[in-house]
Amino acid sequence: MKPLFVAASLALGLCGCAESPPVVQILSGKVPTDTCELEDDAPSRASGSLNLAYSQNYVLGLYVNSSYSNTPLDVNGVPLDPSPTTGGQGTAIVEAVELSYDTTPNARIPDQTIAYTASLNPGSEQNELVLSLLSQEAAEALLDAVAPGGETVEVAVTIKLTGRFVAGSGKFESNEYVYTFRAFNQDLGIPVCAPGTSSDRVAPCGSSGGQDGAYPTCI
Repeated sequence: MKPLFVAASLALGLCGCAESPPVVQILSGKVPTDTCELEDDAPSRASGSLNLAYSQNYVLGLYVNSSYSNTPLDVNGVPLDPSPTTGGQGTAIVEAVELSYDTTPNARIPDQTIAYTASLNPGSEQNELVLSLLSQEAAEALLDAVAPGGETVEVAVTIKLTGRFVAGSGKFESNEYVYTFRAFNQDLGIPVCAPGTSSDRVAPCGSSGGQDGAYPTCI
């Protein structure tokens, strides 16, 4: 019986199939500058922090690859898609960002699907997408869970892009990418801005502060 068992095991192994990687892949994340740019020499990040006393929004930049490309077609020698490497029928259109949350302790943040518009050229690498990890509903749930001066909540956000291809009716889902940040609520005593002056925009994409230790001199 033992040789038969081994043979059966080998036969089952031959039936296994390796799952193909998604054609749209999130590779890494970076925190944008105050002007919403992703700097080449800035390190990639897997985690951050958010002080809810000053901001209820965490902004993250993603590097995304698309391996999708279409087969060029022509009619009587005239190409229907003359520039297949830039735009054209091989373009992948991002239509939504799906966000799910795992929190410790449990903050009961509901999953979110956020409308998002971006295009990825066929066979393209290092596409830059910038998004918020907290919708208004998610931010309100987090605020309810993190009292001023209270316990910190660790938030792990799973990010997935969904959309369609320009060619045909095919749809895609990207891989899942996980980013974490520590949420807390602490008043740092930043003074009110003097009359005639405004808060300096020091946080990503021109926000006023609270993300990853960036704070204005006045608010």
